Amino acid sequence: MNNRRTAFSPDGPPPRGSGYLYFVGVLQIGTGILSILFSVLGLIHASSADAAGLLNPHAVEHLFAGHGSEGWNSLVAGLVSLHITYGWILGLLLITAGICCIRRRARRFVWTSTLLNLVNFPHGTTAALMTWHGLTRNRISSAFARNES
Repeated sequence: MNNRRTAFSPDGPPPRGSGYLYFVGVLQIGTGILSILFSVLGLIHASSADAAGLLNPHAVEHLFAGHGSEGWNSLVAGLVSLHITYGWILGLLLITAGICCIRRRARRFVWTSTLLNLVNFPHGTTAALMTWHGLTRNRISSAFARNES
């Protein structure tokens, strides 16, 4: 007989904070799928281009030459290169953290994923800030603690 309680457990009322963890878990899974999709589409485009210049921030910056200031071009180029090369890793982290939030397990992994996804702007940052907000609340954090003991 399985005595593990999850967010879906009909054995009584769920612990306080598990509703928010379920919401954040679903948000992280959706955001992770979006991150993977952006990364895969960028990798497909980079592989079909003349050279894999989209993987190089300097080549991406050269594509924007003459449009805006140099600092802005460098920022956009770095962000595009980050999404193409590491977006799928950050997406997998988000999906795994979302599953952990739904199951109320592995709080440290969720924290680590949250901190790493702060650089996954804009969608990963939004999900990370909402998760961070929840994890700093005692009621939500205690939902993890009751399930991990």
